[in-house]
Amino acid sequence: MDRRSDVTAAAVFLALGAGVCAEGGRLGFGSVRAPEPGFFPWLGGLMLVGLAAGLLVRTLCRRTPAGPPAGDWARAGTLLLALVLYVPLLEPVGYPVTTAGLCAVALRILKTESWWLTLTVSVALALGTFLLFHRGLGVELPAGILFSRG
Repeated sequence: MDRRSDVTAAAVFLALGAGVCAEGGRLGFGSVRAPEPGFFPWLGGLMLVGLAAGLLVRTLCRRTPAGPPAGDWARAGTLLLALVLYVPLLEPVGYPVTTAGLCAVALRILKTESWWLTLTVSVALALGTFLLFHRGLGVELPAGILFSRG
């Protein structure tokens, strides 16, 4: 993207994040142990403001035009394909396996140093988040072929 597009995007997301924070504040925060309806929207808006501010600062400090080199479109297409396949495979294959696969694709696109590191991080992330949500928070995720019973 060019400098003007990045500045425009940052301004839009700064405004959007500020609006989400304001509306979340109107709903009430509660506390970390007993959050009220506005807690997570406010937190999400705050993260959006922070990311937009980071984009703005980076854009204003940048001396050369940004944008992916021409060869990087294949990597972006591969990631898009992995994301599109993730959704229909989630239910039959299960959260841990599909998430590990998606994470492995993303890490290889980011050019991790070795397959060993890619697989270790992917499996740890998938199993860790599955156990956190399923056992820790009681959220039902598709278990699929790995954790199915009978």
